[in-house]
Amino acid sequence: MLKRLLPRQDNFFQLFQQAADKLVLASGEFCNMLKHLDNQQHYVDQIAKHEEEADQIALTNFKMLHKTFITPFDRHDIHELTSTLDDILDLINRIAQRFPFYQLKTVPDELIKLAALSTEAATQLKSAIYLLHSLKHSEEIFNHCNQIDEVESKAHLVVLAGEKKLFMDEQDFKQFFKLKEIYAHTKSVINRCQDVGNILRGIVLEYS
Repeated sequence: MLKRLLPRQDNFFQLFQQAADKLVLASGEFCNMLKHLDNQQHYVDQIAKHEEEADQIALTNFKMLHKTFITPFDRHDIHELTSTLDDILDLINRIAQRFPFYQLKTVPDELIKLAALSTEAATQLKSAIYLLHSLKHSEEIFNHCNQIDEVESKAHLVVLAGEKKLFMDEQDFKQFFKLKEIYAHTKSVINRCQDVGNILRGIVLEYS
């Protein structure tokens, strides 16, 4: 009864939205970088900037969680959502940071498709997070989470096709492992978006 009488701290939703904004921006920069490797340092720097700003958003969220008595939903869920969103930004940044010393001049079309799918997953996730403030939007949130699942299924096929071409066609040993690693990490970005989607589903189911 006491919790119902006390004011609820809704600033968490704004911080989730800001983190989702940064995720979409960073994933978009990564996708553009693969298409413009001649200017890759620009994109690497932009992604690093988004990641640093996302770290500050996560830190603000954690500090507010520590100080806030009444939260919009379970404290564990807030912590998990905050940290998993931040993990995705960290992962994109780690991939991008490898490019300057990998010295790749081109990447396979499948890798560009995979990066585009990661941006699509991030965009669907952002849409779901922007609806999280109201359970009236539960069906729409579920729909966006389902869309992320579909993106993940498409990404799985793209990775299989891309790795098959690598095994069949790539003769340069170092190039093979560079590209295989990028495939794996980019797919992990989509997997982590799916993880956040599952967190959102759990929150909606618990409170609806």
